[in-house]
Amino acid sequence: MSEEKLLFVEKQLNRWKRPESPKPGTAFVFVGDGKPSIVVYEGQQGPTLGELIWGKYTVYYEVDMGERSLDFHEKIPCADAFEFNAEVRLTYAVNDNPVVQAPALIVRSARTDASQFLKNLAIDVMRRTSRRYPHEESGKAENSIAAQIEEEVRDKGFKLSRSAFVKLSLDEAVRSRLVNRQLGNYDFQDQETKIARDFKLEEFQQNAKFNLKEKKAHFFAPLIKEGDWETLLAMLDPNDPEDAAIKGMIEATWNQEKMLAEKQQKLFELALEKGAIEDYELGNAARKALEGFTEVPRKSVASLQSGSTIEDAESVSIDKQADKPEELGRDENENE
Repeated sequence: MSEEKLLFVEKQLNRWKRPESPKPGTAFVFVGDGKPSIVVYEGQQGPTLGELIWGKYTVYYEVDMGERSLDFHEKIPCADAFEFNAEVRLTYAVNDNPVVQAPALIVRSARTDASQFLKNLAIDVMRRTSRRYPHEESGKAENSIAAQIEEEVRDKGFKLSRSAFVKLSLDEAVRSRLVNRQLGNYDFQDQETKIARDFKLEEFQQNAKFNLKEKKAHFFAPLIKEGDWETLLAMLDPNDPEDAAIKGMIEATWNQEKMLAEKQQKLFELALEKGAIEDYELGNAARKALEGFTEVPRKSVASLQSGSTIEDAESVSIDKQADKPEELGRDENENE
C-alpha cells in the first residue's frame, strides 16, 4: 500500500547552525557517532550547537508523527480446513510518549513504509492466531487477533487512535455449503427425533394392548370355562379388530354347541317317541339338557347319556319288549 509520504526522511546538519524546532506533527531524531540518539518533539529546542559538534552528530531525521490509516483484506487459515476472509482497519501514529522514545525506535528499524510494515505485522499475527479457531468461533478469533495486533503495534513504537477493527468471514459459496449442511443436520435430527418418538409411542401402545389383553384374559377365563358365550359376546368391542376375531370364534363355538344340542335334542325326542327310555332312568344332566331344548314329556334313556346312537336306542327298546312277558308272568305267580 503506497504512502502519501515517508514515515521519516534524512536531513543533513549545518555545522554552524542548529536546526529549528520541529514543525507541528513531526519530531527530530539526532544520530551521533557512538552517542545515544536524541529525540526532539514539537515545541522543544533540542541540543545546542556545541552539543551537536562535540557529540559528533552529523545527521538527523524528521519523523512524521501524524495520524495514518491502514485498511486491507487478507485470506487467513482457520482450524477446520476453511479460510477466513479477514478485513482489518487500523488508525495509528508514531507513539509520542517521551518515555518510550518511539521516533528513535522507528528510525533504527529503517522502515519508512509504515503501512506496509504494519500490514505485514498484522498478517503475521492473524495467521498465528486464526489457525487455532474453527469457523464457528470467528468472534473469539476476531477479539484475540485485535488484542494481539494492538499489543505488537505498541511494541514497534506506534499507537492506535482507536481499537483495531478485525472482521472475519467465509466465502459466500462456503457459507452456502455450511448452511445446507446445517439444514441437513437439522432435518436428520428432526427425523431421528420423530423416529424415536414414534418408536416410544408404539412401545406404549403395545404395552397398553398387552395389559388390556392380560386383563381381558383374566376376566374372560371364567366365562369361557363356564361356556357363558352370551355374556362374553356382550363384553366385546365390535370396533376392535381383535375383539371381532374373538367374536367370530365364539360365535362359531356357540353355533357348534347349538348344533350338538339340537342333535342331542332330536335324539331324545326319537328315544322318547320309540319308548326307549323311562323317567327314572333320566339323569340330572340329560334332564337339564332336555329342559333347555324341548317341552315334550320327559322320559329317560341311560344309554343316550353315555353317547349312544339312535340305532342303539332302538336295540334297547326291542330287548326291553322281549323281556317284558317274563316279568309279567313272574308278577302273577307271586300274586297267587
